[in-house]
Amino acid sequence: MPGTGDACVVIGCGLGMISEIDKMLPPGSVTVVEEADLIEAGGLRERAARWPCVAAVVEGPAQRQEAAEPPPLAALADAAAVIPSTEYGVVATAVYARAAGLPGAGVAAALALRDKARLREVAGAAGIAQPDWARVADPAAVRAFAARHGGHCVLKPADRQGSLGVRLLGPGDDVDAAWRATAAADDGAARSAGWTPGGLLAEQRLLGPEVSVEALVAEGEVIWSNVTDKALWPGPFPVEAGHTLPSALPPEVCDRVVAATRALIAAVGYGTGALHSEWILVGGTEPHLVECAGRLPGGAIVPLIDQAYGGSLVADLVRVLRGERPDRAARAGCGAAIRFGAAEPGVVRAVHGTQEAAAVEGVFAAVVTAKKGSVAGPVTSGFDRTVHILATGADGPQAAAAAEKAAALVRIETVPADA
Repeated sequence: MPGTGDACVVIGCGLGMISEIDKMLPPGSVTVVEEADLIEAGGLRERAARWPCVAAVVEGPAQRQEAAEPPPLAALADAAAVIPSTEYGVVATAVYARAAGLPGAGVAAALALRDKARLREVAGAAGIAQPDWARVADPAAVRAFAARHGGHCVLKPADRQGSLGVRLLGPGDDVDAAWRATAAADDGAARSAGWTPGGLLAEQRLLGPEVSVEALVAEGEVIWSNVTDKALWPGPFPVEAGHTLPSALPPEVCDRVVAATRALIAAVGYGTGALHSEWILVGGTEPHLVECAGRLPGGAIVPLIDQAYGGSLVADLVRVLRGERPDRAARAGCGAAIRFGAAEPGVVRAVHGTQEAAAVEGVFAAVVTAKKGSVAGPVTSGFDRTVHILATGADGPQAAAAAEKAAALVRIETVPADA
């Protein structure tokens, strides 16, 4: 029988998630399951111990990508919820939840959400609008696909996160070099050595505004949602340069995107948890699926939502996974936005303007991770962003203006790495 108290199992040692869970759960109530090599490499037992809610960090299959039953885990007997804390733990979370008889995404849904090719197949069968796409086994297949679309396409891994390895290709681009870079793209610090990477996809390149939908789902029903406007870095790497919420799009367009998300939920058979879906609005109004994650969003969207709507999205996810229906505000009380920045490639000599950025009206967080002596590379994924400015305002555009004003005050001096 599922537990009915505060005990929870967290799959993957996502320290940010654990820090939020600690605000709502009592000491000793959380067991964290993580891959043995990641525990050792990251010193995760010691790092997680700073939060009183953590009872133990135990070794287990936290990044499995198959539906087989998990090994016995004593903590499941008393657990009231199984919570995913990382992208790579989505399937394992669903498997553990099924074993414990607890609410969860559902294993079939989790498998689809962790494999972009499988998700494309499911969405296509359900008639959900999306770009033309194909699995590609070599650069020749990429060239053939691009030739059918005027020489343009998107090349991406089937199972990475944070825009890692995603590349926009056009006529004349070096497809062989792009293939090598995308195939080699890796976020090894977050990934177990025992994890087997998936293949690559080529997709039709669509034009239009990009948005995301953040949703809490209970037994297949969307019980809360938000639409976020996205800004992208210029160039061949579609890295998110900022998020603004709630969306400034007309209400009828937002309703259309949420309806498309509901259709996607039905198509994959998603049960209970959080979803973060991304869409391109072709013609400015028609949502076409980019991808969807079976977890809370990254990119600081969670703290933006908490500022705009009040409450804690993480806490409400835990409640949903315990079988509850939290009462969340349907409308945002204000706007919230983040703008990212990065250094020019080279060795960082100095960082200026962080305090000035933090003092801009509306800014509630100004974080610069670049340090003197660190080496900055080109921005090819979300992991390369080093400036994070979060702000609120009366609405989304006002919050975005504050974040942009503050971000412009941050200056990172670099010199060429070979100087």
